[in-house]
Amino acid sequence: MSKHKVVHFEIPATDFKKAKDFYGKIFDWKLDMWGDGYMMAMTTAVDKKQMITEKGGINGGFYKRKSKSQQPSFVIETDSIDKTLEKVKKAGGKVKNPKSPVGDMGFMAEFMDPDGNQISLWEVAKKK
Repeated sequence: MSKHKVVHFEIPATDFKKAKDFYGKIFDWKLDMWGDGYMMAMTTAVDKKQMITEKGGINGGFYKRKSKSQQPSFVIETDSIDKTLEKVKKAGGKVKNPKSPVGDMGFMAEFMDPDGNQISLWEVAKKK
């Protein structure tokens, strides 16, 4: 079993209300606004820290679409974003957005594969 699992997805939306109505009706997802620019999509149960509790499930979200070129994406978990981005560069990919914190939950980064696909990385914050 791979240790680099897909742990999150993101979908651009021009209208959060329409997206909530559409995806809520079709898939029965719980969709809640997190601030003005992000709507969380709960497709499976979570704990107090919003981490999934059902094996094999992933949650995701919707962000405000800024251009027609934005497409749905997915997030892969890694033990070390820094090490993974080094591997990406050595394999012919490019770092799009470097490692940055996401509250106290962890870190994200984005890279482009050699074909131009954008992929996101997630690193859980280490417990202190």
